[in-house]
Amino acid sequence: MLVFWLSACGEPFHLRSVPELAQTMTIQGVDTQSDFGQALFEGLQDAHVTIQEQAPTLLTITNVAENRIVSGYSASRQVREFNHTLDVAFRISGGTIGEAKSESVHVERSQIYDSNYVLGTSSEEDQIKQELRREAVRLMILKLRAALAPAAK
Repeated sequence: MLVFWLSACGEPFHLRSVPELAQTMTIQGVDTQSDFGQALFEGLQDAHVTIQEQAPTLLTITNVAENRIVSGYSASRQVREFNHTLDVAFRISGGTIGEAKSESVHVERSQIYDSNYVLGTSSEEDQIKQELRREAVRLMILKLRAALAPAAK
């Protein structure tokens, strides 16, 4: 019911906040077949970015690092908690930007491990990784939007 009322406001309403970017870009430095590459292209598409071979704005992914480290043990020294992180470094150049800007995003999430539910833990880990990728892309789009915004006069 709430969605119906919000849709009547005139502006398009999205349940999931994906900021609009409405740009044409060339993307370099990311494998389109990788999990992060797919999340990036889906996120950019949702933000109304047109990806072309030769565009005035260039987005270069310089580093993508996904990590999982143990962050907690039980009294019997069994692993009980993991910390998943995703770091993405990128550079934006061309378009309305005078000089190339380097940016990065960092996202992390904890996972409680239960050895009694190993199969559930594996699917939970996959879901956490997908969520981290989507969140990193969302943060990247926010930074891109800020970098590409026309300078305030």
